[in-house]
This record gives sequence, C-alpha cells and structure tokens, in this order.
Amino acid sequence: MNAACKWCGKAIVRRGTRRPVFCSLACKGDWQKTTKPISREELLDLYVEKGLSTYSIAKRVHRDPKRVYEWLVGYGIQPRPRGWSTASDTQPFHSRSWLEREYIANLRSAKDIADEFGVTENNVLFFLRKLGIPTRSMEEIRATKYWGAVGPDNPMYGRRGEQSPHWKGGITPERQAFYLSEEWRLVSQKVWKRDHAMCQRCGLKKAPGVQMHIHHKVSFAYAPLRAQLSNLVLLCEPCHDWVHSRRNHSREWIEQQHSSVAAGT
Repeated sequence: MNAACKWCGKAIVRRGTRRPVFCSLACKGDWQKTTKPISREELLDLYVEKGLSTYSIAKRVHRDPKRVYEWLVGYGIQPRPRGWSTASDTQPFHSRSWLEREYIANLRSAKDIADEFGVTENNVLFFLRKLGIPTRSMEEIRATKYWGAVGPDNPMYGRRGEQSPHWKGGITPERQAFYLSEEWRLVSQKVWKRDHAMCQRCGLKKAPGVQMHIHHKVSFAYAPLRAQLSNLVLLCEPCHDWVHSRRNHSREWIEQQHSSVAAGT
C-alpha cells in the first residue's frame, strides 16, 4: 500500500491491505497533540457547568488528564485551583445531604455513585472527605458487600476435575495412600528427629495444642521427591500456612523441580 503520512507528508510504502496513516508513532503522537476530540462548548459544559474533573473528562474521550488541562488553557477556560469549593448545584454528590443519604443511609458504594454520574471513584471519595462524611472501614464494607460471583456468573462455576486451574492430575487418592505407607512413616520419623521437633522457620517446639506439619519444598505432585529427606522440612501450622500464602513474596521454603534435581537431591 502506498500513502502519505497524515502529519509530515512523507511517502509510506508498506505491505498489507490497510492503507497506512502515519509513517511513525512519533508523527501519530504529534498529530494527536494538536487534535482535540471535544469542542470548546462541550468542554465548557462538562468542566464548568457539570463540574467534572479533568480525570473524568479524560476518561470519556480516552485521553490523558494533562492533555485535557492543556485544552482548557488553549480554549481560554480558567482551570480550577486545587481545593476548589464545592457547589451543590453542579452534581448531586457535591451536596452533603444528598451524598450522606446515598452513602450512609442507602449504603451505596463510592464506585456505584461514581458510575451513575460518569466520574471516577476517587472523585466521589474526594467529596466524602471534603464534606466531612466518614467513609466505611473495610470490615463494614465486607459486612454489606459480597465479593464473589455466584452461579454461572462465577468463572469457576461448573469447572471440576481437569477444568479446574488447581487440578493436579487426580492425585488425591494417591496422596492418601502415600501418607499411609510404610515409606512415609519412616521418612517422617527421620524429619522429626533431624529437626528436633521444632519449626524450622520460627523455632516453635512441639507442645500440647501446637500443630506441626511436614512441608514438601518441591511440590508433592513431583513423585520422585515425595519421600526424599532433603525435600522435607518441619513447620508449625501458622508457618506452613504462611509459606503457601501470597505473603511469602520471596517464595521461602518453596523450590522448583529443576533446581532440586540439578542439586542432586
């Protein structure tokens, strides 16, 4: 396809069936800087009459908030200074009585209110703070909001067996049989003796009421290392839970199959 760059006029020759518009991303960016997808009257209505922020307007026209600010200056519209006063005749959520009724009495979320008026959630949260309306704590939010989807709306609905992302090849019966085997009984005794009946992460010793677990550094799913002494470590229940949680950012006590094999364990 042959064409001329829309911005610099340079000749473009490219393969394909779609006619090229710009010769480079730089030219496309320069063209976008001078092209406003909104007129002065529309910007004046959104920014001054309706009181929308540059962030809200940018979201509507799919541009950067800084670009919207430049349009305001270019069109001769006076930008609001930070901390501008809230007027109750621009948006309903600028009014303390309205926002307090919807947020406190009707238990609506800031996002729900923001979606109704086409603004960002941070915009509504700003007015909650500005008008002195206390926001709900996370504990209060969880008491009134269900975070998961139910039925067909849940992405995991009906996904069982091999369709589940947690599927490990149907090793549950195999796992149960292994933990009842003589091989496991002998190696677990060695682990307890080697680790002195003490959690190897926090140093907690076995005592009444203290649950201890034998943890596989390389996953149980890798059969060759299931009963390998060097692959096993004694941990207390809280530490074992921590190891398998997202809080374990450094992946402590967790090894990959290839690293253990390379080390000869």
